[in-house]
Amino acid sequence: MRKQPFAKAAAIASAALILAAVRLEAQGPAGIAPAAVPQWDAKCIVVEVPEEVLTDQVFMGRITVKNTGSAPWRSIPYAGEPNPQPILYSQNPDRNKTWGTDFAYVGQGKEIGPGKEFTFVSGFNAPSVPGEYSFQWRLARRVKEGDTVFFGDPTLRKVIRVRPRPEAPRPAPPARDPAGKTVLGLDDSQYVGSFRLPERVGESGAGYSEIGIALRKMPDGTRRLLMNYTHPRQTLFEAEVPPLAQFAGTDPKPLRVAEVKKVWGSLVLEIPKIGDLQRISPNGGLCWDEDSKTLYWTFYHGYWTGGGFPVLGASRLGDDGKITSVGRWRLPQTVNKWKSYWGGVTKLPAEFARRYTGGRTMALGFGGYYSICAGCSRGPALAAIARPDPNRDELDVAELLCYPDPAAAPRDGDYFYGLGDIWYDMPKGPDQGSWTMDDLCRSGVLIDLPEKHGYIAFVKLANGRIGYDYGAIGATGASHWWYFYDPRDLGEAAKGLKKPAQVVPHGMARVSYAGQGEEAIRQAQERGMVHVGGIAGIVSGACFDDQERLLYVCKLCSIRVGLELHPCVHVYRVK
Repeated sequence: MRKQPFAKAAAIASAALILAAVRLEAQGPAGIAPAAVPQWDAKCIVVEVPEEVLTDQVFMGRITVKNTGSAPWRSIPYAGEPNPQPILYSQNPDRNKTWGTDFAYVGQGKEIGPGKEFTFVSGFNAPSVPGEYSFQWRLARRVKEGDTVFFGDPTLRKVIRVRPRPEAPRPAPPARDPAGKTVLGLDDSQYVGSFRLPERVGESGAGYSEIGIALRKMPDGTRRLLMNYTHPRQTLFEAEVPPLAQFAGTDPKPLRVAEVKKVWGSLVLEIPKIGDLQRISPNGGLCWDEDSKTLYWTFYHGYWTGGGFPVLGASRLGDDGKITSVGRWRLPQTVNKWKSYWGGVTKLPAEFARRYTGGRTMALGFGGYYSICAGCSRGPALAAIARPDPNRDELDVAELLCYPDPAAAPRDGDYFYGLGDIWYDMPKGPDQGSWTMDDLCRSGVLIDLPEKHGYIAFVKLANGRIGYDYGAIGATGASHWWYFYDPRDLGEAAKGLKKPAQVVPHGMARVSYAGQGEEAIRQAQERGMVHVGGIAGIVSGACFDDQERLLYVCKLCSIRVGLELHPCVHVYRVK
């Protein structure tokens, strides 16, 4: 009986020793307390990339990390907090672009709490030179604009072997036109010079405007261009084509400024209210009809997701200087992907209209990304229209060219997607890409000469990493291309012998325009100097003088003027 208190006391002492040992173990060596969990910390779980790729190959990579800190990772900061969004940056060396991009985002609307894992999924582009290359990344967070702080350990370092790409077979040459006409290509054009547009006309300026152009031949033999500035007011004017000068490099000093001959003023039409839309005004292409002294112009709405609105307007320019509205028209809602055709208007050659379109002498186009990718064409687009009837509000349409998703126009393979958005088909090779969500066409002309013919679409293609990052589509860079189409193919589509999506380019050629270039646009946007969205630097208008065989191309954002980038008109002769 006397042993029972002793056994109980021994058990209590033993339990106390075990508890003390557990506490000592938790404290670490020599009883030192463990460090507090850092607010920002990360651990790499796995890196999933191929061991071998071909030169210029686009491939998918997956990098899984764990939030081992105490702070959640949020793609958008909470009120009063510094911006905590985590960004994965390339390492070894720091922020290199070996794989086509130096960053990857978490993406919008996501939160990764402490202890949770997240997988960064992105496309990557292999180097053009064979060899072995390092693939390693590390997380950072933005503490203020332009300032980042790394946290956590770098990811596992992978070495990827890049092998030479086999040479692709050359395509067979296209068949000749039975009538003996050749289809236009880049070699058929010769650059003859450029000129500048006026910095301001009335209350409007050139720097932020979307500018359509239309050719007007005057009785005295001179040529004028009808143009419209859209910012900050609508201003239609006529300017005489000045003597041309060569524009080489980035120095615009040799260029003459087109002299304004007539300021017509504003073109704004009131329409029956559709949603919040009550008026339309020209922000796309222009087309001039000398016989009726009528200017046809187009309107588009880049964020429109509702029903049809008038996309074509017409205004008569009287000899007394007055503007008279002729009418406004919408595309039939039965037209396939109607939003593809609201970017501009152009003339069709008389012989083409007679042979293929039932006498429809104008066309609407020109294709690309519109209205959060709803209903647009993944490539150049064109639809012939008859001269509009003022007593009707709907156009008579024959579709010639259109690529409704999943159809897509071909392009080069110099791009990849950073996040899985919208159109997510990666290129299969350097010359085997498909139209992306950041590609755009805002002008085109159909040329028909005795010995050659062709439809030229003036295209801007996104290059490098493309992503919908926090409210805007962006790309690493951009390039300019001319797409050449055989009019016979367009004619077959007009007659219903093939679908508009089955029409493929006869040829595609990358072009370089003189001026400040895409790098200047990117730098200007980063400094807040200019922001015109995806239209920055595009060819916003084009027209052809069939008598002089001169092609006029208006490219935005070509000349730096103070804090703005202004347009330039380049002129080419069809040889």
